[in-house]
Amino acid sequence: MKFNILFLKTSKGFTGKEKQKIKSILKNTTNRAAKILKLKNRTINFVIYPFNGKFTWGTAESNDWIKLYICRKKFNENDLKSAVYHEMHHIARNFTFLTRRKISFLETLFSEGLAVAFEIGQVPKRIPQYAKYTEALIKKWLPKIKKEKLFGEDFSHDEWFLGKKGKPNRLGYKIGTYLADQIKKNHPELTPGKIVRKNVKTLLKLSKVNL
Repeated sequence: MKFNILFLKTSKGFTGKEKQKIKSILKNTTNRAAKILKLKNRTINFVIYPFNGKFTWGTAESNDWIKLYICRKKFNENDLKSAVYHEMHHIARNFTFLTRRKISFLETLFSEGLAVAFEIGQVPKRIPQYAKYTEALIKKWLPKIKKEKLFGEDFSHDEWFLGKKGKPNRLGYKIGTYLADQIKKNHPELTPGKIVRKNVKTLLKLSKVNL
């Protein structure tokens, strides 16, 4: 893999030493993710935004462009690795902001869930809050998901994934993680590289979840 790494210039950015460490983590993590997910060689463009949030996170803008929002004061190496693994999974699945194909509600659930499962698999010491679900949560919300247009695009992302209008925060991520966990439970032989490009109908069948 080749890299273009751009640090957004701010008055309170990273030091030269911190930038070198971040670059090293990005390159090593990206190359490992690409190998596991069987990604073809390409240039990955990273744009780094220093900020004072609670944890590092990112977005896959396109198949060669990732934005990363990295905590400046509370830099955590595992947070950064997890974010890169998550977004690289999105790239491998062609699940990005600039993806031209139609993205359904069910596709979003599986894509986020598989990405969460992948990041946890690579960085097991870090279990993000958006991956934690309970049996009670699944029992309550799975029937309500059945009432949605699973293969439609007209769902509220803010409601299901950002906790708007009375829904639990990150609910879509948690349900997606549950679906990914069911696939792993039923088919432990399926590695991330084998499953990342499967379509949602196949994934739903593999999960054995009744939706």
